[in-house]
Amino acid sequence: MITHHFDIEPKQPCQLPSAQLLHASIHHGALSPRCDVHSHIFTELLYVLQGSGWIEVDGQRVELQTGDVLVLNPQCPHHGIQPEREPFSTLSLDLCCSCCVGGQGAGWLQLTGRETALLEPYLRLFLQELQSRRDYFEPACHQLTALLMLQINRICPLTQNNTSSSRKSAMECARVRQYIDEHYAKSITLDQLARYAGLNKYYLVHVFNREMGCSPISYLIERRISESKRLLAATRIPVQQISRQLGFSSPSYFSQSFRRATGVSPAEFRRQALSMSTQPTE
Repeated sequence: MITHHFDIEPKQPCQLPSAQLLHASIHHGALSPRCDVHSHIFTELLYVLQGSGWIEVDGQRVELQTGDVLVLNPQCPHHGIQPEREPFSTLSLDLCCSCCVGGQGAGWLQLTGRETALLEPYLRLFLQELQSRRDYFEPACHQLTALLMLQINRICPLTQNNTSSSRKSAMECARVRQYIDEHYAKSITLDQLARYAGLNKYYLVHVFNREMGCSPISYLIERRISESKRLLAATRIPVQQISRQLGFSSPSYFSQSFRRATGVSPAEFRRQALSMSTQPTE
């Protein structure tokens, strides 16, 4: 019998730049950007699950195929992905990074073929965790984020990103978005968001509007409306209960906000959804 022993005790602290997972989403079809050309204050990692498409990044057309990974560094101008072959779906990860992928000053990095072989097992595990939402899926996603960054560093060494004070404020804006995504059903005010971010509320509105294309409260309402569409189309929950469940101050305010966003009332939206689908379940 032959036994091989491996010493895996680190000789010095790991020097890899850190990355915090802010948001994860699975998209089917085209991504609809808030504006024609936009950028983010966070790093965006896009993984093409199936299909093919293209995206214009920093004035350059980038072709994407199944299995490709595209990393967009903060402030990199780009359009939304346009699918060419259906079905088309992507996994999108928003990361608060202290590093720059592809070298200091690089706007984006595309990984294909053999380069993605190191990343694919972790991305597939990420997808499974998001879809199953088993116990502890959130810490599992955070651990997978760290492993993804380690593997990306093996492919293309990461460089430390020098963060100015204004950049730090922008990162706090990303934290506000994450907070809204996780607590949109609760009662949230602009003052609460400002305290959470540690920013003056007027400055928070300015930064959030610059980076996201809307105010924090507008984003909150948009997030609630998006969830209300799902509930109206897929359940029999009464409209008034949906209004309370999603944190609207009153059913009338919910109806006004919904009509303003969609052009129809919640009841009409439900009727239209039912006419195009099977009978909803409880």
